[in-house]
Amino acid sequence: MIERVVAPNPGPMTLGGTNTYLVGVGDGSGELAAIDPGPDDPRHLSAILETSRRLGRISTVLVTHRHLDHLPAALPLCRETGATLVGHADLPGVQRVVRDGETVFGALVALETPGHTRESLCFWDASDGSLFTGDLVAGSGTVVVDDQPGALADYVGSLERLMGLGPRTIYPGHGPIAHDAVGKLTEYLQHRRARLQQVVDALALRGPLTIEELVEAIYTDVPVSLHPMAARNVRANLEKLASDGQVAALSGQRWQLKA
Repeated sequence: MIERVVAPNPGPMTLGGTNTYLVGVGDGSGELAAIDPGPDDPRHLSAILETSRRLGRISTVLVTHRHLDHLPAALPLCRETGATLVGHADLPGVQRVVRDGETVFGALVALETPGHTRESLCFWDASDGSLFTGDLVAGSGTVVVDDQPGALADYVGSLERLMGLGPRTIYPGHGPIAHDAVGKLTEYLQHRRARLQQVVDALALRGPLTIEELVEAIYTDVPVSLHPMAARNVRANLEKLASDGQVAALSGQRWQLKA
């Protein structure tokens, strides 16, 4: 049993709002896990509690990563239900630290999948092919990659790892459920490779460019208000290309292709 409760925080980055999932064990116990309780909003907390009372009792709270649209309601939900907050060691307030490959609730297994953030987790149920991805994958559009060194390589590696599982259904942190999980992961991998090539092509065509100039050249269909987020992705692409020996940083915050 999987029930979705959507937080009332729609926006350009959150799409229709944060998806909170209530997952049952399936053994008749009525125990539930709440995945990504979402923002600190009393309306959403009330909606989660109301839904859970109809289905059973929340005993475990799982969080994919620390961002403010996923984590803040976790401790309030734990206080209301007596549940245990389970997550990565770097997650603030975590009560039970999990490691990669550890079973966390029922058949759900935690997978370390860095890239969106360094502490990002996905939760995987091999019994039915369900994959809860947090912000590693969205139901529509793409996600922002962390701009820390190595983040894009980590992100692509995480996508490839998930692809290798052969999941059936992706339950994302935002947007609609993806019933063709492999197709969605294929789309994401192709997108990342295409973005890398766009950076290379822009530098080849126009010479040394700043990150801001690359954003303007590549993200022509993205509103200016989202350019700061696009700049993070460009920075991650440049860091990956630099580590591969394809580009180099110049003075004046410009980047160029290596000969």
